[in-house]
Amino acid sequence: MSPCYINQGELTKMLLKKTLYTVAIPIGNFNDFTLRALETLKHADLVIGEERSTTERVLKRLGIENKEIAILNEHNETKNAKELFHYIIEKDYSVALISEAGTPCIADPGAVLVNLFHEFNLRIVPIPGVSSITTALMVAGLTKGSYKYIGFLSPNKEMRRKELKLLSHEKLPCVILEAPYRMKQILSDIMDICGKNKQILFAYKLTQPEEFIIKSDISTIVLKTKVLKKGEFVLVLYNL
Repeated sequence: MSPCYINQGELTKMLLKKTLYTVAIPIGNFNDFTLRALETLKHADLVIGEERSTTERVLKRLGIENKEIAILNEHNETKNAKELFHYIIEKDYSVALISEAGTPCIADPGAVLVNLFHEFNLRIVPIPGVSSITTALMVAGLTKGSYKYIGFLSPNKEMRRKELKLLSHEKLPCVILEAPYRMKQILSDIMDICGKNKQILFAYKLTQPEEFIIKSDISTIVLKTKVLKKGEFVLVLYNL
């Protein structure tokens, strides 16, 4: 059989049927939308998002109306991905998969559906764009270019502190994501476990008007972030 990946070098109004397009969308600044992402969302038969309200809002801002939407998130992915896959095949659909923001299938749901397309040797076309991880790494100053992606730590405080203790001995810089409402808690945990001189990068509300980026010791960052409201952020822990 032919390979399941294709080279889509030019924009096309006719998307391939029975094909999954994983589409990166902006993390805050709508001017970061790529032309390919816009065209893919415009012409896909079905758009899959994590939440209906967010997906509808994105499409509305792009002037896309009457688009069929399906929902796949952390609460229903395991149960619904297979059913959704068969629906796509039955309808002979082209499908655009997006996350709430940024690049899908890294720290967001979608991997189960992607693997079903792999399993049946169907096309998957990545439409690259913004990622909070790579955006933060662009200003992290990693001279060797090596890092370890950790993603989300445990929401359980005890488990999270144990994970941080292990990471404090990691030789590579570590990229960590966390829920906005735990921002101050994880910074406090890092200072308690790794010490007040621990060097980190704190990247807050990237690409947005309130964007705030600082690379310093954790005690300084704790002080400077006290006035910040809840918001998306990325951390890089430097293990020198």
